[in-house]
Amino acid sequence: MRYKELLISLALLLFTGFCNAQQKKDSTHNFSIQQSIKYALDHQGNVVNARFEVDKASAKVKEIVGIGLPQISATGNIQDFLKLPTTLIPAQFFGGPSGEFIPLKFGTQYNTTGEIDASQLLFDGTYIVGLEASKTYKELSQKSLTQTSIQTVSMVTKAYYTVLVNHWRLQMVGADANRLKKLMDETEAMYKSGFTEKLDWERIKVNYNNLKTQQLNIGKLVNLSMKLLKFQMGMQQNDSLALTDSLKSIPIVANLEKDTAFNPENRIEYSLAESQLRANQLFLQKDQFSNLPSLALYGSASYTGPGAKLEIFSSDQPWYPTVIVGLKLNVPIFSGLQRMYRIQEDKIGVKESEVLLGTLKQSISLDIANSSTNLQNALADLINQQENMDLAQNVEHDSKIKYEAGTGSNLEVVDAETALTEAESNYYSALFNALVAKVDYEQAKGTLYKK
Repeated sequence: MRYKELLISLALLLFTGFCNAQQKKDSTHNFSIQQSIKYALDHQGNVVNARFEVDKASAKVKEIVGIGLPQISATGNIQDFLKLPTTLIPAQFFGGPSGEFIPLKFGTQYNTTGEIDASQLLFDGTYIVGLEASKTYKELSQKSLTQTSIQTVSMVTKAYYTVLVNHWRLQMVGADANRLKKLMDETEAMYKSGFTEKLDWERIKVNYNNLKTQQLNIGKLVNLSMKLLKFQMGMQQNDSLALTDSLKSIPIVANLEKDTAFNPENRIEYSLAESQLRANQLFLQKDQFSNLPSLALYGSASYTGPGAKLEIFSSDQPWYPTVIVGLKLNVPIFSGLQRMYRIQEDKIGVKESEVLLGTLKQSISLDIANSSTNLQNALADLINQQENMDLAQNVEHDSKIKYEAGTGSNLEVVDAETALTEAESNYYSALFNALVAKVDYEQAKGTLYKK
């Protein structure tokens, strides 16, 4: 009976696990670009770890604050003197000859001590600076989180655009293939009826086969780009993801502002460099303050219970208290010139941070100018490729009508189809380049993501 119950329980567990696995496997998400970004900021590994670093920095601040709070500790000690210590007493104290000693043993076999120590830091210049430095460390970790988030937003947006462009490209190649298939079937019927040559049908067949191969390859690119998007979002690959935004709903034209209107502090890299400069200045200040004295209040209270027997909890056990209160003043005098050279190193670090800040400002200005130019060129190319694709569609349409009317050649139709496919491919590339250039421009301006 117990064996049957065990089998039933095991079957229920397996069935529950299978259902949970299926439920997890069949997770479906319908996401816009903004929803994909939000999901990534909650699940992407780099962002999650950067958030952990912020939590660690918060804990570090509290740890350093704790140095200035009262420090209290308690100790207990039980000693069993298997051999009591021997003390030599001059023999002349007891009427003996001078220069000789009498060995005597003092104390009890057991000695129990309980002690409480407390201290309070009253003044330490390095502690005051350390508090400020810990806050700067937390600020650096928060800005690092923002930087990681911006990078994640950029990668997710580009990956989302890649999927949309590949989907659209797949649809248009499929439409081209269907259109060419219809023409190929019509030409085959005309060839069998003796109204056209076999060569005409074969030319269209070659183009059709090329389009089907291209359609197959683009289909693989769609799957691969979807996998990449899930990876950038921190989503499981076995989850189902459907994109709700379309290319038509995405505004491609950006507001190209003048480069002189840009504030470099909008860039997280510049803000990080400012915080790093502040941190180096605090390191310098800490080493300079290490020349100042430090003052601490301390106290100790203890009870000692000696005895010939170990009787800690006996009422006959005598206890002897000791209480100490004092101030400890530490005045640095000479440290082998170490402090002087640390200060020199700190000053050099401050100068390096100042140089880096100026260089970064110039780099950001160049980055904005470069991304602005790239975006303008990409938009101009997109307009040109759009016009070329429209023209290619008109040519393909007209050449097909002429061919069906008997006034055009099959070669004209094949050339028109080839030109249309090439024009569409160029347009897809120009469209993707324009979308990516827009993301790069917004990232350079510091407007891609605001926390």
